[in-house]
Amino acid sequence: MPVTSGNQRMANTYYKIAMGGIMGLIVLGVVMAFEEYSTTIYPLDQARGLLLRIQATSDPQDIHNDLKAVKALLPPSGNPVWIFPTDDTDFGLMQNDLTTMLATTDKVATTSPDSAAFHTGMLNVHYQASAIVFNLLDATPYMYVSISNMLFGCIWVGVIIGIFAMLKRKRERLRAYEMEDN
Repeated sequence: MPVTSGNQRMANTYYKIAMGGIMGLIVLGVVMAFEEYSTTIYPLDQARGLLLRIQATSDPQDIHNDLKAVKALLPPSGNPVWIFPTDDTDFGLMQNDLTTMLATTDKVATTSPDSAAFHTGMLNVHYQASAIVFNLLDATPYMYVSISNMLFGCIWVGVIIGIFAMLKRKRERLRAYEMEDN
């Protein structure tokens, strides 16, 4: 069994600690990415799914319930587009459209399903649902580029680079010790 010097054991210890730190940071990054997705992107995906269901039905009660759920899933206001924002990606305007759709659905619910007013109201609700689906498709990529995501990404990369820099310095010191020993 080869005899290891104290410097080699110290180097192995630093290496193991650093690798554990890097693995821990990778796991933390993955967990944080899933958490961020589940709180910012997934609700938009759920809202899109509900809006697609709204387009496929003419039952005012189902539409009313789905619209309430969509209103709860979307942010109450704000625009995820930082540079050149448009009304298409403004969540406040989407919320206003959802309120209008709710009012239309409530009015249509009191009319006969055979009436022209019912069909016109349903066409309006279906068209608005389709428009909001496209608006959400436009807004979703910008939700990935939030301030918290960028800040976390920069810190995460910085810490990993710092660990590698620390490992490199320790390796250089150990080489210097080995050269002194020789």
